[in-house]
Parts: sequence; structure tokens; C-alpha cells
Amino acid sequence: MQDWIHAFALAACTAAIGCAGSEPHCRTGGALEAELSAGETQIATRGEDIEWGPCPPTLPAGCEMAILEGDPKKEMLFTARFRTVGRFELGPHWHPQNERVTVLEGRVGVGFGDAIDREAVTWFGPGDYYLNAREAHHFVITDGVSVLQITGIGPWKVNYVHAP
Repeated sequence: MQDWIHAFALAACTAAIGCAGSEPHCRTGGALEAELSAGETQIATRGEDIEWGPCPPTLPAGCEMAILEGDPKKEMLFTARFRTVGRFELGPHWHPQNERVTVLEGRVGVGFGDAIDREAVTWFGPGDYYLNAREAHHFVITDGVSVLQITGIGPWKVNYVHAP
């Protein structure tokens, strides 16, 4: 009985305040963490060694992406970086899981709703962090070079409110 009570309390606490995917007792939706090879104790990527590639075709032109950990296409914890140059707009969309974002460079505007409204955004700069709740309709804009890091649980999907 105590095990059931402990499990219920842990689930309620996790739902209320979130849980880091690296905590052994926290496996949101059964998601897995990246596997380390035998004997490895760290996954590390130096900034100058990041291999940038094109963003998926479901995202607007003008962004590049690099996967740092995990696989956003699988049900697992992942961390990816996105880099934009110039004016970039990601139209209203939502994700099936919470999205955790840290802005590393530039300025990123985030607004909520079913239409882009540049006057109704909150701007985030280097060092800022935000979490967009699962299924929350939001949009993202940048006006110059910006780098943001997203950590989430895959599969990561961009579900557009309106077909692009």
C-alpha cells in the first residue's frame, strides 16, 4: 500500500512541478534517455564542433538545426539547437509535449494564439529560459541571428494551427 501511495504522490508532484528527464525516478510517458557507450560517463559537444544542418522541411526556410543528445524523432529525451538568420517566423503551432527553451544568442519573440501578432510577444534574450506547455498554440519570431536550445521528449512535432 505504501508503494502505491508513494507512486501516486510522485506522479502528482511530477505533474505539478515537472521533472528532469535525467532523474532515475522520472520517466515521462516512458521516454528514454540517450544511451552512453560502455565506459562512457559523458556526452559533450564543444560549441565550435557543432555540426549544423538544415531544419526539417516542416519548418520555414531560414533555420539550421543540430542535435546534441537523443533523437527528436523517437520517444526519448532530446536536446537540439536551432539557429536563425534574419527575419524568421514560425507560424502558430503546438507540440504534443512540453517544450523547454534556452536562448543562447540573439532575441526570440514568443506569442500565444492562432495568429502571429508581433505586438503581443514576449522577447527573450541570451540566458533566458521558458517552457511552452504541451498543446499551447504559440508562434516564434526572430529578427536577426538567434540560437536557441530546445530540450523535450520526442517524438518532437510541430503541429500547425493553419496549414503552412
